[in-house]
Amino acid sequence: MSSDINEIKEQIAIEVRRMHSRLIDMSQTMHANPELGFAEHKAAEMLTGELEEHGFEVERGVAGMDTAFVATYGEGEPVVGIIAEYDALPKIGHACGHNLIGTWAIGAGIALRRAMPDLKGTIKVIGSPAEEGGGGKVIQAEAGVFNGLDAAMMMHPRDRTYLDRGSLAVTPFEVEFFGKPAHASSSPESGVNALDAVIQVFNSINALRQAFKPNTRVHGVITHGGDAANVIPEYTSASILVRADDQAYLDELNEKFRNIVNAAALATGCEVKITEGLTYQQRVCNTKLVETFGENLTALGFDYEVPPAGAGVGSSDIGNVSQLVPTIHPYLQICENGVGGHTQAFAEASKSERADQLAADGSIMLAWTAADVLLRPELREELRSTFQRQLGREPAKG
Repeated sequence: MSSDINEIKEQIAIEVRRMHSRLIDMSQTMHANPELGFAEHKAAEMLTGELEEHGFEVERGVAGMDTAFVATYGEGEPVVGIIAEYDALPKIGHACGHNLIGTWAIGAGIALRRAMPDLKGTIKVIGSPAEEGGGGKVIQAEAGVFNGLDAAMMMHPRDRTYLDRGSLAVTPFEVEFFGKPAHASSSPESGVNALDAVIQVFNSINALRQAFKPNTRVHGVITHGGDAANVIPEYTSASILVRADDQAYLDELNEKFRNIVNAAALATGCEVKITEGLTYQQRVCNTKLVETFGENLTALGFDYEVPPAGAGVGSSDIGNVSQLVPTIHPYLQICENGVGGHTQAFAEASKSERADQLAADGSIMLAWTAADVLLRPELREELRSTFQRQLGREPAKG
């Protein structure tokens, strides 16, 4: 079997190299036409069209989202899911490199299909919109899109190559206070100051920081603080993220945060509205699948680093997928160390010559790992048992 897998992997690499110029074109097209979450119409149309051209059956509008899709080749078990992201950031475009994430997923899926035309099993390329705050994968997870996968995988660009890196669970909140306007000098006692309320929220959060457990983050911005300095603000708003590395503790923090907001309203006499967004759960990558990806990455001639202990991490909706099925979310270096994501410098790196070259390499890494899952039943059993050991339950069934 190992010789057969090696031959298939060689063919996968050949197929990816054959379409390398098209992969570059897709990546650059998405980069030049950045689209925000849930509005990635051009990207979704291009990616689904490419998959259909190569024999995939495409379901669009998955889980009630216009720009979500599932492209399927083959039937029956085993089933591998390769996840594509393609949303951009406001003002700075593809400064998180999702143009590459989408490209790698499509390249891997098509190469697998072409190298394994008689596949016994199923390849799914899952298009997931709005990672940047919209929670596309959260919505898909709730709709059962990932249930029944033997493995789910995607890869993210950054300034270093990591096989695995932790994440924090996060809940976004939008807070609005409604007061009463008055002249700030001649009759301030007639008003109800909504700015006082929102400031009190931030002050109360800061007062609690000493009691936060490690790896807890609560941060935000005032999105509206009033309209004029001589008018008592009747309306203010804030956007705040609450993060923790444990779901149970996040639930506890969320309750404390709601209490803080309601107390600020009570203290100032304001009315309040709290809008709670979708929670991104903590990412728990399957250690056996991580190991398998690492073997393929090094076989392709790449090295990787181990993230330093205590290094800061963010949040992603891939965490919700990892709570359902064996999942990986490695990182591939596309730029010099120190170029941070969500910056203009990283947006430039995402369309660089180096990124163009890696459009092929990244596709091969994912496709080789997917081939291992599809062709090695003993690996699938190890993925299942590893998931059970890490999360204390069986993977979600289809």
